[in-house]
Amino acid sequence: MREASREQDRAQARALAIAVVWMLLVQLACVLLWDAEWFTRQAALAHWLIVGVLPPALALWGGDRPAPEG
Repeated sequence: MREASREQDRAQARALAIAVVWMLLVQLACVLLWDAEWFTRQAALAHWLIVGVLPPALALWGGDRPAPEG
């Protein structure tokens, strides 16, 4: 049982690390596109929120549900 808990902790840590890296990469891409004048400031912010923040947040939120008892 302890081993399963450790595996779950490792999986959650990996998922969090991937989510943070994804958000930073998308943020950097949006800033570069804004700087190159492909995006307006509002478009860069909207893209970062929709593409960079929302998917990892939903994935982490969905993965945090406790297992059903019984």
